[in-house]
Order: sequence, then structure tokens, then C-alpha cells
Amino acid sequence: MKNISLAAAALAVLVLSIPAWAAQSEIDRCVKNLEKQYGTMQDFHADFVQETQLASIKRIEKGAGAVWFKKPGKMLWEYKTPQAQKIILDGKTLWFYVPEDKQVMKNNFSTIPQHIVVDLFRGKIAIQEKFKVSFVQEEMKNNKKEISLELLPLAYDPTVKKLTLWVDPEKFYILRTCLEDDFGTKTILVFSNIAIDKNIPDTTFEFTPPPGVEVFEPPQAQQ
Repeated sequence: MKNISLAAAALAVLVLSIPAWAAQSEIDRCVKNLEKQYGTMQDFHADFVQETQLASIKRIEKGAGAVWFKKPGKMLWEYKTPQAQKIILDGKTLWFYVPEDKQVMKNNFSTIPQHIVVDLFRGKIAIQEKFKVSFVQEEMKNNKKEISLELLPLAYDPTVKKLTLWVDPEKFYILRTCLEDDFGTKTILVFSNIAIDKNIPDTTFEFTPPPGVEVFEPPQAQQ
């Protein structure tokens, strides 16, 4: 009887350990495929809806538009609502342009801290070197299955307390993101009409300040 009980206990431990191992294996597979997808693609275009929940003042801000990425190092976020604006990276210079204000901010991109969502789309990050990744669940959204992953930074970063990714389980496109910072602010991005490797022209990312637009350029830090 004692030997049977020990065998039963050992079997129970083995059975209970399988789901954890299987879950980690699935996480590794998903992360690997996600990195491969964004590491090998040459360009990316999608429509997006953005919602920012500002915890400090209990306010929700919404926006929508389209986004383009192209390797190496080109990016365009074009907001159509609530106010027309563009964020343009031509490879070296990052522009923030608000037509209504007739102002544009010009920055040297190499001096600006990188953003985790931007780095994901550029295929510039090894996820598990910077984050502890957990499998949250599979769920249905608009009649489509999505894999939900929770990313917790391994090193403290006040701008990234938690990042949740919703991923297409077949194509491994990022369908939604939710970024929460240390101050409780949440920024949610939902992507649709995703198009990969459509040979986006370089002219998409070119920007020349229109006549009458004031250009602001922050002073460069001393080396």
C-alpha cells in the first residue's frame, strides 16, 4: 500500500508538471514566431485606433489613423482624429508635425529613447532578454482567435510597467497592444487592415516643413 501511494504521488507530480512545461513551450514558440515575423518583414502598414487612459486625471483620450514602417529605420504615424498630426522618421530625423498649429518639432532620432512598441515592429528586440513572458489566454475577438501574452520588464523602467500583446496565432501579427506605465497610464492600440511587404515607397517617409510652418529643434546634449 505504501509503495502504491508513493507511486501515485509521483505520478500526480508528473501530471501536474506537464501543463507548466507545455505552457512555457508554447510561450517560447509564440515569441520565436513573433520575432521571426517582425524580424524578416521589410515593410508594414495598418490602420489603428488608439485609446489612452490617463490615471492621474481620470480621462480617456482617443485617436485613430494609419501607420507605416519600412526597414531600415523608417516610420510614419498619421493621426486623422482627434487632430491631424504626423510622426515621421526618415531614417535619421524624427519629425512631430501638427498642421493646425503650424509647428513642427525636429529631433535627432539617435538621441531619443526607443519605444518598446516601435522596437517590436522594427524587429529590433529580443523579447525574452528584456521581459518575463506569460501566456494569458486564447480568446475570440471579432470572430477571430487571438493569443494574449503578458510582458513584464526584467529591469525597472517607469515607462513600461506591463505590456500585453494580442497576437494572431497563425500569422503572428500583433493585433492589439496595451502598454501600462508606472504611473497607471494605459495606452491601447488596435490594428486592422494589416498589410505586409507591399514595397512601400521611400517617399512615404520624406518630410519637408511647408511654408509658414515654424520648426523647433531642441538643443543637443553635450558629448
